Amino acid sequence: MEAWGRRPSQSLPARIGRRLVQWSMAAPSTVAPDRPVVSFTFDDFPKSAARGADIVEAAGGRAAFYAATSFMGQRGPMGEMFDVAMIGDLASRGHEIAAHTHSHLDCARKPIDRVEKDVAANLVALAEAGLDANISSFAWPYGETTYVAKRWAADTFATARGVLPGVNRGDTDRAQLRAVELGDGETRRKRAFAMLENCIRSKGWLIFFTHDVSPRPTEFGVSPDLLAELCKRAAGEGAVVTTPTLGAVLSGVIN
Repeated sequence: MEAWGRRPSQSLPARIGRRLVQWSMAAPSTVAPDRPVVSFTFDDFPKSAARGADIVEAAGGRAAFYAATSFMGQRGPMGEMFDVAMIGDLASRGHEIAAHTHSHLDCARKPIDRVEKDVAANLVALAEAGLDANISSFAWPYGETTYVAKRWAADTFATARGVLPGVNRGDTDRAQLRAVELGDGETRRKRAFAMLENCIRSKGWLIFFTHDVSPRPTEFGVSPDLLAELCKRAAGEGAVVTTPTLGAVLSGVIN
């Protein structure tokens, strides 16, 4: 299991490397939905993220939950993590359970055979947890990957999500979709609403991601009030609030 809360290197070479990988499209696609699409996603994910499911449902939508299965039943800085019962409950309510590697692997620092094995273990663990649906979405832990890994992911999943911010529209890479992190700091709050306005205006596909949902969230999480405000604004402005797989369908990325 990777260390809790590890952040990618912020050195200049590391940041340049991430940009180069982002610009190297492994699965070129065109995002062109008839209506704006907004997807709310939760990574890792702590039990408090169930509150996020309730909030998204209240806005008429469904969310996605990216499960790093080595965290299942554990306790960490974000509190108690998801368990088998939570997976079953979320899936039964129409939310998407998605892959996130088993050990929360940094896919940019491991050879492709190690990535494949870790993701395979992730999928097996989800099946053993009772998830019988085909898993079509994946998120890169820490947002880190390589071009080779992206090529592999494009053959394995319908979509793979990164963490570099932006609205997906026009030419994009379905193996590293852009996403915007949610948090309660004023800078993140302003960015979230600016990105949502951009998505509505440009009729694009915006993916938000966060972790815990709490009145006093960790640095990785969001408050219920902010999440509810964003959901309400998105739905009120005519966006479809839906999962990444259905978002990809509505955007013309997959059939």
